[in-house]
Amino acid sequence: MGQANAPHRPNTRTVSPVMSTLITLSDVSFSYDHRRDILSHFSLSIEERDFIVLRGKNGGGKTSLLKVISGLLTPTSGTIQRAEGLTVGYLPQHRSIDRQFPITVFQTVRSGLQCSMPWWKPFGVSERATTMATLEMLNLSELAERPIDSLSGGQWQRTLLARALVSSPQLLLLDEPDTHLDTATRHELYETLLEQHQHRAIVVVSHDAHFPLPDGARIIEIG
Repeated sequence: MGQANAPHRPNTRTVSPVMSTLITLSDVSFSYDHRRDILSHFSLSIEERDFIVLRGKNGGGKTSLLKVISGLLTPTSGTIQRAEGLTVGYLPQHRSIDRQFPITVFQTVRSGLQCSMPWWKPFGVSERATTMATLEMLNLSELAERPIDSLSGGQWQRTLLARALVSSPQLLLLDEPDTHLDTATRHELYETLLEQHQHRAIVVVSHDAHFPLPDGARIIEIG
């Protein structure tokens, strides 16, 4: 009897950064059921200070791509190269935090530091200072002790953005952060992202045709 071919396993490895490249996806495919590819032979390099907007039809693979970039999903084929020590902040489309949970804005933002700390290390003075600095950066200092169930939609979105930024990631991934925001709050979010682009690469999924783009920004159609 012939021997069945072993399934192809994606080649993922950590490498030292070449020039200013943070992550490179080469010929990457991904599927949930190993039948229909959500991503098919997709390639992308993300550089320091890149600003990339992902657009495309619903179900076209934009969210899956962000999860592959973040490491939450493993591609079914292809190669991913990450800069050594790459740090990533991720604001998902569907929030995992229940707003009825009895925690404050400060506690929510501080929880973004957990992934970069040993599991056994308690939060200390340094983590408090880092959290407060992030709250101040996003004009949330006065809301630090407010329970999250009392926040407006715009305040909640800024809180989640602060949580994604508190670890000072080199790469920030945002999945439709402007959804369900009023016009004024949406413009405030855009200004914040343009400011953050001075310090890190940003990849954002947005359907807003009026999304303000910095010089050198790229728009990539997915699906």
